[in-house]
Amino acid sequence: MPSNKVVVLGGTFNPLSRAHGDLINCLIERFDATKGILLPTGDDFFCSWKHFNKESILPASLRLEILEEFVKRNKKVELELVEFNGKSHKTYDSLSYLKKKYPDKEILFAFGSEKADELERWYRIDDILTNHKIILIRRNFDDIDKLLQENSLLNKYKNSFLVVNSNDALQDISSTKIRNALIIKDEEELKTLTYDYVIDILKKEKYL
Repeated sequence: MPSNKVVVLGGTFNPLSRAHGDLINCLIERFDATKGILLPTGDDFFCSWKHFNKESILPASLRLEILEEFVKRNKKVELELVEFNGKSHKTYDSLSYLKKKYPDKEILFAFGSEKADELERWYRIDDILTNHKIILIRRNFDDIDKLLQENSLLNKYKNSFLVVNSNDALQDISSTKIRNALIIKDEEELKTLTYDYVIDILKKEKYL
């Protein structure tokens, strides 16, 4: 019987790292999903929520080019640009959109445990946690059991969470480290953080 699950991984992807790529493929396999969806945020999100300096944001066209190359190489992964193109700015709206687009699928929305403390500020978070399953991925070696116990919101909806312990080797990989390596032109460091074809794109666009 075909799987009815779709795994969604949102993020800034500023830029795509090995952790992003390996994680979406791991989640597809782990939950026997028919596909994985990368849901990149738009530029507004960087400033309004993440409070990034503009200098820390890679151009949208570059981030998209890298994601499109990843999707070409990973046939079970698709890009969904509803947030990237500014049609949606809130997770609730994006998940509602995806549910309408895939009415026969169970949408599993994944994010890292470092975002747990932000959840109370999310738009219609109670509706999200009531109507969707959330894949909570251990990041920064967080104690997930402790998070679920001590965070009142997570504890209230603990049955909505599916906990995944990510590969320890990926814990120290981040887009921030990629951007820092770009500043000092450290190609050897970049090879540990992202894929060779991402580095090729960064070179082509004169970032390395």
